Amino acid sequence: MHRRHLLHLAAGLAAPSLRRPVTGAQEQPPAIPALLPRDPTGRHFLLYSDCCSGVPGTAVSANLAAVNRMVARIDPSPEFIAFPGDAVRGYTEDYGELRRQWDYWLGTEMAWVAQRKLRLFQSTSNHNTYDAGSETVFRAVHAKLPRNGPPGQEGLAYWVRSGNLLYVSTHQPDQQMLIDHAWLERVLENNADATYKFVAGHYPVFPVNGYQTWPLWCFPPRQRRPFWDLLVKHRVDAYLASHIIAFDVQLHGGLPQIVSGGAGTAFGPGGFMPGRSEFFHAVQIAVDQQGLRYQVHDPSGRIRERWQWPMTLPDQASWQQVTPQNATRLLAGAHLQGRPIAVRIRGRDSGMRPASPDQTLLAGVDTREGLEPVWIGIERDSGRLLVRLIPVSGEGWQVWRGPPLPVTGGWDHQLCLDPFMGPGGVLHRAIPSGPWSTLESTSSKGCEHLAQPQRWVVGHGQSGPSDRPFRGGALQLTMATPARLPS
Repeated sequence: MHRRHLLHLAAGLAAPSLRRPVTGAQEQPPAIPALLPRDPTGRHFLLYSDCCSGVPGTAVSANLAAVNRMVARIDPSPEFIAFPGDAVRGYTEDYGELRRQWDYWLGTEMAWVAQRKLRLFQSTSNHNTYDAGSETVFRAVHAKLPRNGPPGQEGLAYWVRSGNLLYVSTHQPDQQMLIDHAWLERVLENNADATYKFVAGHYPVFPVNGYQTWPLWCFPPRQRRPFWDLLVKHRVDAYLASHIIAFDVQLHGGLPQIVSGGAGTAFGPGGFMPGRSEFFHAVQIAVDQQGLRYQVHDPSGRIRERWQWPMTLPDQASWQQVTPQNATRLLAGAHLQGRPIAVRIRGRDSGMRPASPDQTLLAGVDTREGLEPVWIGIERDSGRLLVRLIPVSGEGWQVWRGPPLPVTGGWDHQLCLDPFMGPGGVLHRAIPSGPWSTLESTSSKGCEHLAQPQRWVVGHGQSGPSDRPFRGGALQLTMATPARLPS
């Protein structure tokens, strides 16, 4: 994050030790069961990042200590820790001071990592590596990291092969995504036999929670697709990032972008980005032949979010047809807060755009809200497939934008509302068996707290057949829910 003038943080108590002594009736909190793979080939590790610490007696140091105490309870320990950047406060030209920050972070705040003989894979970032001098310090304090990056980035970008797992950390200093694509492709090609592949970098490729100013918060648009296509091509399991003080997951071309910025930095509305939906956290990740799973724990150890990928849907021939007569019965029974719902929508445009108003394809109605809690339709001006949700009751619509629909001819699209993915869980695909992608939105919430609509209507809005009707033809809707939920 670009916080050069941010870190005038209120001083807190000195960071408490990781293990607190038991005195009197005080007891150690219970162990947190590790999220373990489901077959012998699987791997499990921990993802957390962004604390901007390294200075004793600060609020962020206390925040990091609280997260670390929780992490220390995970049993058995993770195989390694992915920490994609912003470990220390940085942004100083006093490189002796910067070295002291790293020494305190590694030797005191994160000393438990060495004590447990865990590997920690640190990434470059805007607070870690903001100029040539800070890069020199980074190389010195992380001397054990491989020096196998591209020319000029040795000790900054690197890759590690651990048995059947490949971990690649890209070089992303202050508001720069200096990724050598040729080097990255060679690494992925040379390790094509790795069962599991993860690529890490400090910056999200795609905007998170509406933080879309680039390169401040995410990749510039022209850099997104070439990098992402490379990861998809080589069947990377996930891209791991930080920088936004939030937890977020999105899908693009079927590939997850997992963002974890909850290790202690306080920034943004309410101390997070934003505070109404985010919290300090660490993420357990397990990957095996069945797919990827994660659990997001807050400092108390409580699981706040969980997810698994890929999603398994029934064969499309067995999807249930949704009609005006049965829509409420079918969709009300699906329980949006607790289970993903996939809807296939086929139709033919009327050719009346752009003068025609919005056109409704499917809507969930609740008379207690001024607007439909769920509205899926065609936007009047752009002709785009559109999803509008009320993630928080009484606060109005948030919008997810899909692709434009053709004015002539038919179309066939699928949408999925996944309550386990937050705002990234409004998914789309245009090919029935193709990869899912998150629709574009600035919302920080999805359908995880969406009120269950009282009834559902097909082809028109909540006021009746004349309310924003679908003016095309051959409208067909089918729906399905996945066979297995996150565990």
